[in-house]
Amino acid sequence: MISFDSGTEDIAMIIETNRLILRPWCESDAEDLYTYAGDPEIGPPAGWPPHTSVENSREIIRGVLSARETYAMVLRYDTTDSLSGEVISAGTPVGSVGIMFKGCGSYPHMANTEAEIGYWVALPLWGRGLVPEAVKALQARCFTDLKLDGLWCGYYEGNEKSRRVQEKCGFVPRCDMEIPPHPLNGATKEFFTYLSREAWEVMQEPVTHEMSLREAPFRAVASGRKVIEMRLFDPKRQLIQAGDEIKFSLVGSEESVTALVVGLHYFPSFAELYEAMIPCVGAVGLGYGEGEVPRPDDMLEYYSEDAIARFGVVGIEIEIRNS
Repeated sequence: MISFDSGTEDIAMIIETNRLILRPWCESDAEDLYTYAGDPEIGPPAGWPPHTSVENSREIIRGVLSARETYAMVLRYDTTDSLSGEVISAGTPVGSVGIMFKGCGSYPHMANTEAEIGYWVALPLWGRGLVPEAVKALQARCFTDLKLDGLWCGYYEGNEKSRRVQEKCGFVPRCDMEIPPHPLNGATKEFFTYLSREAWEVMQEPVTHEMSLREAPFRAVASGRKVIEMRLFDPKRQLIQAGDEIKFSLVGSEESVTALVVGLHYFPSFAELYEAMIPCVGAVGLGYGEGEVPRPDDMLEYYSEDAIARFGVVGIEIEIRNS
């Protein structure tokens, strides 16, 4: 969802994704920014030095992160820090993502109708799929609102995490450039990837995902009683979007049923999912039988506590398409 606080698309743009709010940086974000951007694992691989103090972060907000189409990645929900195990509160900025236009990006041959996307996220949240989620939101911004024809991304040699983000977001290798050894990361080559408007439009077409279910949950889905499929929000489930379809297959059988994904509901834990969803759909809507007592710990049969803390969980709202 995209909203504005004025009548122009260039002022105080706010973009909401499943788990993030992308909004302009504020000077009051300086302390949180320093907490994460001061980590030497963050800036140097992307070519910028670690922040040295809260005041340094405040200066960078004023001079760099205040640029047009540069967004703080702000958590919509409480999230577990994978390093300390502590909770990072909703509303905390944990990274940055932005659109750079001709003359401002790393790629020197960008056309006037193209732009470049840059990004980073806090180390304790690596592997959660937050950067692809933010980048995909900006892809939509670029192609739908800004009417651009193509997007570039870049990464320095050795930065495999950044390469994988671009791959997940549909960018394809286009070229590379030899550079003098970078003083921060030692790279001697920079790679550039590209996504055209036409390729992005193809990516927006609905996708069919496949899931296997045991007898009882399969019958609950097939009958239309179960309307929330509960899963770990791991990389596989991060690919699911509203409008996609899921083909549910009965384990040990060729029987299947197809459902439309009509909504996605994200939570840090199954306990919070149960608390929020049961008043809406009842225990039956989560797949429990009449008279069964729903317990969040039931999901520990499928997922470990560590995995739940790392990825969070998702309730996939479904409607049966055929039986």
